[in-house]
Amino acid sequence: MYTLNYGPHHPSTHGVLRLKLTMDGERVANCKPITGYLYRGVERLVESKSFISIIPYIDRLDYLAPVISEHAYMLALESLLQIEVPRRALIIRTIFDELTRISCHVLGIGCATYDMGLLSLFLYGFEEREAIMKIFDAVTGHRMHLAYYIPGGVISDITDEHVMQIQLFINQLPEYLDKVERLALDSFIFKYRTKGVGVISQDMAKGFGISGVNLRSSGVNYDIRDIKPYGIYSELDFQSILLEQSDCYNRTYLRYLEIKQSIKLINRCLDLLEPGRYNNGFNLLRNLRLPKHSIVYRSVENSRGEFGIHLLINDNLLHPFRLHFKAPSFSIVNMLRELLVDCELADISIILGSLDFIMGDCDR
Repeated sequence: MYTLNYGPHHPSTHGVLRLKLTMDGERVANCKPITGYLYRGVERLVESKSFISIIPYIDRLDYLAPVISEHAYMLALESLLQIEVPRRALIIRTIFDELTRISCHVLGIGCATYDMGLLSLFLYGFEEREAIMKIFDAVTGHRMHLAYYIPGGVISDITDEHVMQIQLFINQLPEYLDKVERLALDSFIFKYRTKGVGVISQDMAKGFGISGVNLRSSGVNYDIRDIKPYGIYSELDFQSILLEQSDCYNRTYLRYLEIKQSIKLINRCLDLLEPGRYNNGFNLLRNLRLPKHSIVYRSVENSRGEFGIHLLINDNLLHPFRLHFKAPSFSIVNMLRELLVDCELADISIILGSLDFIMGDCDR
């Protein structure tokens, strides 16, 4: 028996995560995840910020899925303020959420394959992410941390040129999906290294409270877009995609399937898009006040699972008394203490890549 430190500075820990491993030869006998290397104190910082100035901080939690996290915060504010969001804004938010989901799943697939030595899909994926960032930049003026959602809608409208840009991207995306099939999903080597590796049982998934792809690939039907729809998901005939066994292969496969699903959802949103107001909240931006002694929890389905906002207001109506984030990556990392036990050292990178956690979300 010997102790092995895996990380914190390791490319396949997807951030700065340290795993303290007790090894029996090349097999893991015990795993202790150690977090906090990326801690930035966001939950404490936002207690002194106005409700609008908090938005950029939320962008930087899961920095690969910023607007979806913004969406949860807007739902919390809008429920307390009883704001009705115009239909056009709901459609735009749903489009941006799904573009972000595609961007995250593309990178998730790229990292999962790169961690086992396949560089091509990692590079091909960055071409698709670049196209999405160009769309974001054209609409908002920013590529990653958009601060685009505001109470009552979005901060700027999308034009016919933006719609055409989105449609062109969606139309060419199947070429990337074909590469995923040929280079990974249909590859003998990829199947050999991933099938039956890092299996998450339903009991383990429920016990550690994970969500998202890692949960649905084990056959558990839990998706916030389905059980508590927001945006216009209730009009899109949305249904969760479920698989039977959550191993490294199926987790990658489900991300591939959800990219295809997002394409259909975005096309449907573009069909439903009609002229109208894109916000009704500009009058609320200055000195926004929330009701005294109020509490709310709202959540959305981001690319890693359920992202939730727990907001508590006391006598100070201009700042939150407490703002707590339910971060899906934290549950994933916590599960490693059981998931990695009895696996081979050579499989650790593959398992970590297939889980698609991000430490900015975990170490908030």
